[in-house]
Amino acid sequence: MQTQIDQIDYEIVANRKTVKQDLSKIHKTAPRTQTSDLDIFPYINRSLIDYNRYHHYIGHAGVKYSMAIQATRGCPYKCFYCDIYKTSEFHNRRSVEHFFNEVRQLADIGVKRFEFIDDIFNVKKKSCREFFELVIKHKLDAKFYFPTGLKGDLLDEELIDIMVEGGSLGLNLSLEHAAPRMQEIMRKRLNVDKLHDVLTYITKNHPHVNLTLNAMHGFPTETEEEAMLTLNFIKSIKWIDFAYLHNVRIFPGTELEHFALESGIPRELIEESQDMSYHELSPTLPFSKEFTMAVRTSFVHEYVFNKQRLLDRLPYQMEHFSEDELNQKYNSYFPTPKIKSFNDLLKFAKIDRSELRVKECLNEDKIKIPNLNQKLDNLYPSKIDYSGVNPFKLLLFDLSTYFSDDSDTRQYNVLEPPLGLMALQTYIDAKLGDKVETKICKSLIDFDSFEELLKIVNHFKPDLIGIRAMTFYSGFFHDGIAFLRDNNIDVPIIAGGPYPTASYSEILHDKNIDICAIAEGELTLVEILELMINNNKKLPSIEKLKNVHGIAFYNPTENNDTTEGIAAIPISNNLSQIIKNNL
Repeated sequence: MQTQIDQIDYEIVANRKTVKQDLSKIHKTAPRTQTSDLDIFPYINRSLIDYNRYHHYIGHAGVKYSMAIQATRGCPYKCFYCDIYKTSEFHNRRSVEHFFNEVRQLADIGVKRFEFIDDIFNVKKKSCREFFELVIKHKLDAKFYFPTGLKGDLLDEELIDIMVEGGSLGLNLSLEHAAPRMQEIMRKRLNVDKLHDVLTYITKNHPHVNLTLNAMHGFPTETEEEAMLTLNFIKSIKWIDFAYLHNVRIFPGTELEHFALESGIPRELIEESQDMSYHELSPTLPFSKEFTMAVRTSFVHEYVFNKQRLLDRLPYQMEHFSEDELNQKYNSYFPTPKIKSFNDLLKFAKIDRSELRVKECLNEDKIKIPNLNQKLDNLYPSKIDYSGVNPFKLLLFDLSTYFSDDSDTRQYNVLEPPLGLMALQTYIDAKLGDKVETKICKSLIDFDSFEELLKIVNHFKPDLIGIRAMTFYSGFFHDGIAFLRDNNIDVPIIAGGPYPTASYSEILHDKNIDICAIAEGELTLVEILELMINNNKKLPSIEKLKNVHGIAFYNPTENNDTTEGIAAIPISNNLSQIIKNNL
């Protein structure tokens, strides 16, 4: 059972050129029924983009020349610091056969690296095991990376062995916090001792596997003693390749924000910290600057730059990553201009290459995919012919990578193909054919300034613009939309992705955005497109929009006397009691 708390009237950051709307007039429609049978969605048409342009960059898995696979949707956990899946009741899975066949198709044309972007891939052990048994049976020459989607205490020795035999090379596990009280508050309820056993087993029995561990520092009400538990947990596992100790970020619209406010953190400080990076000392941290700096200094000097650890781990990294990949990995890992490359790391750690058992990094020629774009064109359906028709024109763009001349230090030097937008277009093409012409663009790749984006919009002349937005890039997102509006682009704009899913009320406070798609993007967007096609390419009436499930929009006639029509934050009774007990 859930209760509702009062809506907070979030202010858009002052430098965004937006016109604010009355939040009481935001209408949220009924939730869209989740799709339980994910096999109904076609394999993503990867010929929709030029993969060669993306493969010059490292992806979130820390490698280039990889293909992202999504086997599940939703998250089985409802952690209070991540509210992206608050609209999701179930964690649904594609059948093992379905996503294995997608991997096999790509492996057959020479793709050797795959990253699973699931939350959480291994929550169902049987399916996880069956996938790797098929990989082993069919002798796929592939390596698998899990940059975000494994829960460490669900692994066991047998499953780890099968995953590694099947080609798993990059495993990213999350600790978040080592204190039992914090695990209970955040509702992750991780078995910390089991995770420790899992990490120890992997480092001892599969030392070639590249391990990443994520932990957090500075939750509201966290004590210094609890912070030291997390630091000491990390230091007790010597051979983790990339251990992260992030400073906690408090995003709007989440239960973590409510918890922070109830714990006495002023809203002004939360707003001030919105665009800060994880390594920066946010004013919302519950510790003194001196304590946090002492923790970080101990972490960096005693763990990250521990020479024994580096001498052990670097040769394995050199065997499996090219030098350019390691350059970018370490450039992203260290928020300092002193370490921009692998050589900088060696110099800073006072390690000579002669001390390493491996002298050269992986040759990129071994993992490149010859004639990839041509192979993808042959693999997927032929292009749609729009000659002789007047299609509805949909422009989809992704604002989740800063421009090349942006000096913003928050930028992590990773870049992923717009998989979500490709999934949207694939489904739209299958359902609507030549009725809709879609174009996909991504910042940095297809446009490297807002001026270049404006040129794309003016040339393509879309009837609707759809934007994927992430909370981390919220300022960038609002600035981009404001730029288009300031330059007389009056096309309807619909926003989807993690940011509107978690904080649609904040987005719709910005008058420049018309609609937020909250869930089931393919089904929702197709329904809106059909309505617009039947309405002379214009947005349908408010009354018709109210019948589209899974969206939110500004309705000037709305009169919300309760929180029902706006972004009320669901908070469990259990968490309410925990908050009271810890204040």
